[in-house]
Amino acid sequence: MHFSTAPPPAALFDRRPHACDDWETIRLWGQSKETWLRKYCALPHGIPSASTFRRFFRRVDADALQTAFHGWMEDMREALDGQSIAVDGKTARRSFSRADGKGAIHVVSAWMNANRMVLGQIKTGEKSNEITAIPELLNLLEIKNAIITIDAMGCQKSIAETIRKRGADYCLAVKENQPNLLEDVRSTFGKTPESSMLRHATREASHGRLEIRHYAQITDLSRIRLAQEWEGLESVVRVESHRVLPDGVATETRYYISSRGADVRRLAGAIRDHWGVENRLHYVLDVTFGEVGSRIRKGEGAENMAILRRLAMNFLNGENGRELKMSVRRRRMAAAFDDAALEKMLGLG
Repeated sequence: MHFSTAPPPAALFDRRPHACDDWETIRLWGQSKETWLRKYCALPHGIPSASTFRRFFRRVDADALQTAFHGWMEDMREALDGQSIAVDGKTARRSFSRADGKGAIHVVSAWMNANRMVLGQIKTGEKSNEITAIPELLNLLEIKNAIITIDAMGCQKSIAETIRKRGADYCLAVKENQPNLLEDVRSTFGKTPESSMLRHATREASHGRLEIRHYAQITDLSRIRLAQEWEGLESVVRVESHRVLPDGVATETRYYISSRGADVRRLAGAIRDHWGVENRLHYVLDVTFGEVGSRIRKGEGAENMAILRRLAMNFLNGENGRELKMSVRRRRMAAAFDDAALEKMLGLG
């Protein structure tokens, strides 16, 4: 089954009259809120110009800002015991600059679906560099006792080793980029009696369709060649998804390897949570924050703005933000227009 990875229609990016996604609109918002801002900032020279914002964020050390972001999240995050963290990458499509010979930035993020927050991120040159970037990101974070989920790009022995050394478990998608492993996992499920598998099923109805998922876990790894080369490998998992649509049923089968032992229910939850990184992070960044259409390119500006977007998302999705029973888009509007709402989200009120 194929799922489109194309960005949302461009028309969606025009529905953000409240958005401050470039230096000029940031300046305009600052001028409209100058009285409120002076409660927390001296502003001896007033609100900076758009060109001053542009020059400043081009020159701010993105690595230093990223380190500060990670430090803040370490103070904010909740206990990770048994929680899942999804690691996935996203390209800021228009951040390239032909004039400077600069490619579009690709950001790998660690997303905690339980509280809908970005725990950390790291920039890579391109998508293929995720393999080296993921261990770097994991080494920056406190992930002990968590379950780390990664798509097939991250199904690498070095990444599995990093996760285990950091005291966490992994659940890695297995696809054609690991052909021998995929063959062995399929063979394991094909030759193991159903009665010997740990089973779990879920049923979910939304947006006019029904999706039924059947999860199966096997802890007998005797048919996995070179299983010992995967640090801490304890089980393999199969997910069979059946989507009941108006014009028929679409079926998909996916496979995973995990360092988690007999715990099919928890792994089922972690696998399901992984898709939150697409629906609740990447999609929101594109549609609500306009990341896919952003033309900020020069210097460190694109990476710094990517960090600021995720910082803003964390405030909107934080405990105070969630008390506003509305969508992220409307919370952002409330933060832009309502000083009391903004102070509440920032923990100032």
